Amino acid sequence: MTLPPLARQFLVAGSTHLAALSAGGVIAYPSVLLEQLKSNDTIIQIDLHKGSWIGSVHGIAGLPSIFLPLIMQHRGRRFAFILSCLFIITGWIVTYLSQSIATLIIGECFHGLGTNSLVTTTFLSITEMVSPVYRNTCLLLYGAVQAFGISSAGILGRYLHWKTIGIIMSCPVFIALLIGFAWPESPSWLAYRRRFGECEQCFVKLRGTDEEAKKELKALLNTKTEDVTRPGLQTLKKSVVSRDFYVPAFHTCILLNVLYWCGGMPVIIYGTDMITKISGTMNAKAKLFMDIAFFIGYMIASILVRYFSSKKVMLFSLSGTTICMAGATIFSFFSASLKIDFALYCLMAFQVFLSLGSSCIGFSLSSEIMPVKYRGIGGSLYVVLICILHSSCLKAYPYLCLFLNIWGVFLIYAIYGVFSIVFIWKCIPDTKNRTLKEIEDYYASGRFKDGRDRDGDETVNKPMIKCDGN
Repeated sequence: MTLPPLARQFLVAGSTHLAALSAGGVIAYPSVLLEQLKSNDTIIQIDLHKGSWIGSVHGIAGLPSIFLPLIMQHRGRRFAFILSCLFIITGWIVTYLSQSIATLIIGECFHGLGTNSLVTTTFLSITEMVSPVYRNTCLLLYGAVQAFGISSAGILGRYLHWKTIGIIMSCPVFIALLIGFAWPESPSWLAYRRRFGECEQCFVKLRGTDEEAKKELKALLNTKTEDVTRPGLQTLKKSVVSRDFYVPAFHTCILLNVLYWCGGMPVIIYGTDMITKISGTMNAKAKLFMDIAFFIGYMIASILVRYFSSKKVMLFSLSGTTICMAGATIFSFFSASLKIDFALYCLMAFQVFLSLGSSCIGFSLSSEIMPVKYRGIGGSLYVVLICILHSSCLKAYPYLCLFLNIWGVFLIYAIYGVFSIVFIWKCIPDTKNRTLKEIEDYYASGRFKDGRDRDGDETVNKPMIKCDGN
């Protein structure tokens, strides 16, 4: 059967969205495991130490994904996508067959490696194979579908056994894997490898033969492979100490950390435990509200960034989360003398504000502010920071609760929230309608050059990991 070009583009994008649905389930799955394994009617028993590893191992396991860009450059986008799906499927199989904590943690390691690899693969594949008309929509939809997967897994965890949830959430990525075998290869990658005949064939399959497509194909076929030399130690050292690298690198760390040490990821994973600690009992309705609010809020955030700058939306969201976390700190400290669970309402409101920008905008802003010439080392730093911050905040939470009580944990999140608000407001540039060159000049000189705003310019959306040959 011969598919029209638009259908092939949607085939590529649709398969990544199916995989994203499973990846969302992967992110929320530790929360389901921790809640159900604490019951007495399971053969797998957990304690504080083992439970902290289930919640945090995703980050550490994702560190090897920094090598995925190298694999993509040598074997192509299709191979990398199939490999990412296989990692996730392997994780679901291992967790389903688990009879001990050790095998569960092994399965979660495959999950962490697969989801971290999938993000890089999806971003490059969509930007290279989908028409610019639909590209941004497909990228936004990836995040929305993943948020839906997070919410769905959290809701299903209240009613279904964790092994049943594993079967359900493995189905989308299995279908995505089958579709992946039918992918055409990326024309940009084929041009980079100087396989111009195959490049032309794949481009026509994906984009057709209209005038606009012909112009883009001509430019692609004129692409010459650059001579890439391995950077020496002195070159690397010069890059690291350069102001226009270490300043955006530090800003990236602060932006990414908003989701983790402002309390976002701990609430997503340990939300059930937090509700129990501040209320004395598990409130299923509150948890259901938080799961649904996360998905709806993410969709609203996707609309808000079309009308307001990402920085303003993030500051609004972060201000709300910090106020709510401060309220949860105060009310949980005085919970014994209060008849109403005000701390629980603050936690529910926190989830609403979190989904309105704090959970996602930090990642997109980070990809915008890193100068293009440093996006090789910047991409690796991006992955390493996400993995370390993810593991550190989730590994630390149970022990912080043990030594500081739940109100002390909330206080730490609130303090970092205040610091993040001030830092982002004063130091992070507003990238709305700014080109990559303007942002790079800002970090080189410390200010934007006057008269360089460009309404409607979307070049700041270039991915963190540079695609050679495009």
